Amino acid sequence: MRYIGWIIALLLAAAGAAGYFIFYAPLERGYIQQTEEIKMWINKIAALEAGGVINVPPPDTGASDTAITPPAEFDFGTLLATIPLDDLFSSVKSAEITATGKAELSKLLPVLKTTQGDVIIMVHTDNVRVSQSLRNHYPSNWEYSANRAGFIARYYLGRGIDSKRLVPCGISAARPLADNSTAAGRGKNRRVEIYLR
Repeated sequence: MRYIGWIIALLLAAAGAAGYFIFYAPLERGYIQQTEEIKMWINKIAALEAGGVINVPPPDTGASDTAITPPAEFDFGTLLATIPLDDLFSSVKSAEITATGKAELSKLLPVLKTTQGDVIIMVHTDNVRVSQSLRNHYPSNWEYSANRAGFIARYYLGRGIDSKRLVPCGISAARPLADNSTAAGRGKNRRVEIYLR
């Protein structure tokens, strides 16, 4: 009878230890990995910001209100490819890269696998606001473009490119190439630029 208390105490201790290793320890490991990943991205962003050389274009005094001002140039490295965003994803809602998009991205794999340095994936959008039906997932084009950059980074990760080299960036509509007031201009602005730095 006097050993029942000890037995109960041992069972409770064993249950507590099992609970720790089954439930808490994996969560703790996941938290540590996420913390390290966040630090890595913060360091990569800081490195990009510190190394960026900005060439500001001269003011255009004769430009109208609708004129396109070329985006400031940043030193993101060597531009490997510019791919229309519409070629990579079949629709705004699509979570899959199209066969055409995979073929375009795969063209860069020989270069990426035989070089070192960061692979900067910059996703640009037009200035059309994300539709109401998608705003729960993407409140703005910032989140949408970051999501697309993440899909592309994940594609390269699955093909052997080290995650430490991948720098997905959602640029949104901040750096247009063409006038967003026309369908053709918006199509040019929806693009992915991949740099090696």
